[in-house]
Amino acid sequence: FQMGWSAVAVNLSDIAAMGAHPFAFTIAMGIPAHTETAFVDEVVEGIENCASAYNTAVVGGDITKSKELILTGTCLGFADNPVRRAGAEVGDLVCVTGSLGNAALGMNIIKKGTKLKVPERVEEVAKKALFQPVPRVKEGVILADSGLVTAMIDISDGLALSLAELAKSSNVGFEIYEDKVPVLSEEIRSAWEGDLDLSMLDLRELAFYFGGDYELLFTVGAKTLENEVLMKRMQKEMKMSIIGTVVPSEEGIYFKKGEGKEKEMMEIKGYQHF
Repeated sequence: FQMGWSAVAVNLSDIAAMGAHPFAFTIAMGIPAHTETAFVDEVVEGIENCASAYNTAVVGGDITKSKELILTGTCLGFADNPVRRAGAEVGDLVCVTGSLGNAALGMNIIKKGTKLKVPERVEEVAKKALFQPVPRVKEGVILADSGLVTAMIDISDGLALSLAELAKSSNVGFEIYEDKVPVLSEEIRSAWEGDLDLSMLDLRELAFYFGGDYELLFTVGAKTLENEVLMKRMQKEMKMSIIGTVVPSEEGIYFKKGEGKEKEMMEIKGYQHF
């Protein structure tokens, strides 16, 4: 089920990153000869459930025999006010939707097993974030229609790589306030019994270098803060955080340390497809 869901969700996330409305999805499936029918049925159920949750029709595709399971999806959408990766300007604010590091925590739990002791509810939420991601389609449309967003990308390969992609496309750099980055969802934090001991987790690694969150990274004009009514409306319709500012490209991408001028250059790494 979750394989099918993810095949659709990752494509919907690309549509969301442009502020578009998805309407159709196609899936090409390569299936090993001795695969059980029940397994294929579950994959298809996941595909149909995710697509229908976002008012998207599964309109076709292809099925063939293969040595291993292959799922290749394509999502189609339309945008009234498309937002691209190019467009961020010096002085803009850097923002993200939701929270980061939830999928990374799920993978940490799987890899470390009993070495990383977490409450059952935390494990359940974190693993669901990893295997059944939620594309931010509604948020993408709201942001695009606001007319305030100058550039946008989804955070599929980790925040660091997404920042690098946005910087390259817009020919800018980024100053990031690490303490402003929302790491782990409120659901995970509240489900953690007692005080959440963050010392056993590398929060920077979770948020910046793993990926799989499928939140949106976007920039807005600095004057957006002056429009209190619009800001309050946007924050009511979605969870969003301001995590930095856009700087000239020659400054690169760095963490701002404290109130002074001290900088720490960000390591650009994350999920690598090849």
